[in-house]
Amino acid sequence: MAAGEAVSGARLVAEALRAQNIEYMFGIVGIPITEIAVAAQAVGIKYIGMRNEQAACYAASAIGYLTGRPGVCLVVSGPGFLHALGGMANATVNCWPLIVIGGSSDRNQETMGAFQEFPQVHRHNFLQNSFG
Repeated sequence: MAAGEAVSGARLVAEALRAQNIEYMFGIVGIPITEIAVAAQAVGIKYIGMRNEQAACYAASAIGYLTGRPGVCLVVSGPGFLHALGGMANATVNCWPLIVIGGSSDRNQETMGAFQEFPQVHRHNFLQNSFG
């Protein structure tokens, strides 16, 4: 990356995950998160497309259990995030490392009925009770 070169947020996320030795990402790509999946593959993370978000999150949590490094689950906002909750709860209860990245609508569209708008962070931030 050259000095002064514009870098996308998706690329920064992918590079941060790769710096943490993340090897696998599971999920279903959709409008808010497609760029992250593409950027992850560009830095060498294996993206595994699944049929639904619940299965993707369980697979990511299983990778966390098997490797001791966080598994990553990539989901769209709203219903995609909600479908991942079972896998998130399972990983939390079992103390398995898991990162869930959920898409969102643009901030300037909040409360205007944006695509799959849902305040997922505010609704589910109780699940993050420890880091490290």
